[in-house]
Amino acid sequence: MSVPQTSVSVLIPACNEEGALANTIAAIEKHRAVFGEMEIIVINDGSSDRTGEVARTLPVTLIEHETNRGYGASLKDGLQRAKGEYILIADADGTYPLADIPRLAADIPTFDMVIGARTGDLVKIPFLRRLGKWILTQLAEYLSRQKIPDLNSGFRIFRKDVAMRFFAMYPDGFSFTTTITLAMLTNHYRVKFLPINYHKRVGKSSINPVRDFLNFTILIIRICACFKPLYVFVPPALLLIALGILKGAIDYSQHHYLGGLSITMTLTGIQTLFIGLLADLIDQRMKL
Repeated sequence: MSVPQTSVSVLIPACNEEGALANTIAAIEKHRAVFGEMEIIVINDGSSDRTGEVARTLPVTLIEHETNRGYGASLKDGLQRAKGEYILIADADGTYPLADIPRLAADIPTFDMVIGARTGDLVKIPFLRRLGKWILTQLAEYLSRQKIPDLNSGFRIFRKDVAMRFFAMYPDGFSFTTTITLAMLTNHYRVKFLPINYHKRVGKSSINPVRDFLNFTILIIRICACFKPLYVFVPPALLLIALGILKGAIDYSQHHYLGGLSITMTLTGIQTLFIGLLADLIDQRMKL
């Protein structure tokens, strides 16, 4: 299926991807006819190999960073340069099945974002990353109250105008995809997940599992605190209040006084609850 009236900008962040970049661009070019107009933008993020040299021989618009600024910074630069109505992002390392571009494009008249979810029959994700991804997904699903088959897939297509509404929130690192996923889901935009395969990458990954896991966790809580503050603040507030009351009841029944710990927990819980209510009020007013 084609969407001939649609213009798309394909953003390819690349850091030391000389071995796979040319094949990636060739695979994307095969699907140019799917769209009315297509431009391909490669962002060379401070590569120390021949990535920039290879990109200059290809039919792409090239953005070059003198130093490595990060995956998110590359996509943000690409977003600002992009002319298309829709944005398609993919990695340059050969991991994503670019043959599925028509599948993603087929749903864009109906959805604001279509994500290639790495839940297909062939998914090559290292065990540590798979474990961290599962933990983060559980947290994100709890806070967003929605099923998320793939929180941070780097293969997706989305409306540029919607993505630009959250531009100030996008981080410079690998959390870009997590941010846009949660931002759209928590603001009730139409998001579809399509199962895809995920291949072993060409070259060496620059992901640090421990560092990026911690960053992703903080990011998920921060985003949901912005868009769904009651889900973040109310549960711990009620828990603290309940524990404070329970501790106070035990203290009073055994010693006939209220201990400082029970009072502190109860008051802290009440303060946390009011912070959540205030954050929710601010969020609701910003949507007016």
